[in-house]
Amino acid sequence: MKKILILSIAAIMLSAPVWAKTDTTSKEYLQTKKHFSIMNPIAESIAQSVIKRSLKKETGANFKVKFEGYTLSSMRKGIFKNLEITGKDVDVEGIVIPYLKVKSVSDYNWVDYTQDPVVYKTNMTFYYDMTLDEDSINNALKTKEYQNTLKKINDIAYPLFEMKGVKVRILNNKMYIITEYNFPIAPSKNNKTFMMTSDFMVENGKIIAKDVSVHEAYGNLSLNKVTNLVNLLNPLAFTLSALDTKKCKGKIENVNFVDNKIQIDGKIFVKGDRA
Repeated sequence: MKKILILSIAAIMLSAPVWAKTDTTSKEYLQTKKHFSIMNPIAESIAQSVIKRSLKKETGANFKVKFEGYTLSSMRKGIFKNLEITGKDVDVEGIVIPYLKVKSVSDYNWVDYTQDPVVYKTNMTFYYDMTLDEDSINNALKTKEYQNTLKKINDIAYPLFEMKGVKVRILNNKMYIITEYNFPIAPSKNNKTFMMTSDFMVENGKIIAKDVSVHEAYGNLSLNKVTNLVNLLNPLAFTLSALDTKKCKGKIENVNFVDNKIQIDGKIFVKGDRA
């Protein structure tokens, strides 16, 4: 997610006219003074076009972009107030997101892209709305990071059972979590399969399982224990955590199943180095 924001901000800076004069960059100056330039709409239009090309090159996705700055010189420095990016089939950290919308919430945002590493001069907040499908989640579950999650579960479960793999299906607006397992002490020739269905909700900014169920063929299992297992495996929460970085953290506010896809919205917080 941070990669998309950085690419957009870099494009903003590069698209501003090089002949712009030096201007005051403070939030107070830019927000309390009236600024008018016949070139601002042109610069903003150029920024939108450059952002689209940059994101297309890096992610392979087509984006709709809306951008608004304060002055020519402040745009050149990487300062902006409104940025809205909407894309489909977006590759973020190797996870393809069918739909993604990112919109700035903070009205004064400053990133100095000329420095290496990049310097975030202000804290920034963005609203996001995304859609995940079962392919998005299953691709995330194939990563080495998720295998580490399974290893932690296996360390707890030993010697009762050992998780061999997890995949999901989404049918009738429910997630089916299909696990393969075996027995570490006396392994079976073929892995066993255990399937659970679950809905999800947001509690204290985290996605947790709700309305978990298992087929009666598995016998009289404790649903509390099964729910705990779903929360340990939590393929949905892992997929979202894979989009976080040290500088870019997401907060989940809502999660819903819509047309057999998962719709999630919330906030993205970018920590400023000098805020």
